[in-house]
Amino acid sequence: MQSLLQCVDMLSRAIVMLSRFVVIASGIALTVVTTANVVARYTSQSGGFSFAQELPMLMFPWFILAGIVLAAHAGGHMAVEWLYDKLGGGMRLSALVLANVISIIAFVTLAYQSIVVAEIAGMEQSPVLRLPNSVGYYALAVGAFLVSIVTAAATVRVLRFGWESRIEIKAEEMPL
Repeated sequence: MQSLLQCVDMLSRAIVMLSRFVVIASGIALTVVTTANVVARYTSQSGGFSFAQELPMLMFPWFILAGIVLAAHAGGHMAVEWLYDKLGGGMRLSALVLANVISIIAFVTLAYQSIVVAEIAGMEQSPVLRLPNSVGYYALAVGAFLVSIVTAAATVRVLRFGWESRIEIKAEEMPL
C-alpha cells in the first residue's frame, strides 16, 4: 500500500510540474506573440502577422487547462470547503470521497467526450497555420484526464493519512 501511495504522489507531482511548465511557457508565448503582433501592426505594411490570430486560440486552451489542473491539485477547483467545515470525522471524509468520485467520473467523461468531438473537429483546419481544429478539444481531454488523476491522488492521500494530509488552498495564499 505504501508503494502505491508513493507512485500516486510521484505521478501527481509530475503532473503538477508539467502543468506549471505549460502555464509558464504558454503564458510567455501568448505574451510574446500578442506583443509582436501589436508592434508589427504599427511598423509593417502587412498590418501584423497573419498567424497571430490563430496561435493564441491554439495555445490558450492549454494555458487555461494547465491552470485548472493546478487548482484541482491544490483543492481549489470546485471546492466545497464550507460543507467540510460543518461536518466532522467520518462524515467529512465520506463527503470528500463522494465529491471527489463524482468529480473524477465527470472529468473522465468530459475527457472521453472531448476526444469524440476532437475527431470530428480534426477534419477542419485553421486557415493560416493549416493545423487541425481539434487542438483545443485535445487540450480539454488531456486537462480533464489530468484533473481526474490529481483528484484521485488527493483522495488516496486523505484515505491513507487522514484529513490533515489534504492539500488545501488558503484564501490568503491566492493571487489576486
